[in-house]
Amino acid sequence: MATSIKKKILLLSMIIIVMLAGSSDARFSRKFSTMPKKFESSHILRELGYDLPKIEYYRRRWMLDTDRLSPGGPDPQHH
Repeated sequence: MATSIKKKILLLSMIIIVMLAGSSDARFSRKFSTMPKKFESSHILRELGYDLPKIEYYRRRWMLDTDRLSPGGPDPQHH
């Protein structure tokens, strides 16, 4: 009788532990984080001495560049 009760208690405690472990999600806590809240590349570029308006200008110019060359198709001398 005593072993039956011990088995039931052991089984019940294992079920409870599995249920608690399954319901607890591992979440990243920002409260204790040493990393900044937001990673901004513009801040790093500014610290390195880059001119942000100039970078933005060249980025837009590159995106809107119409002088890009497209391939002329297959080489006529190549089969």
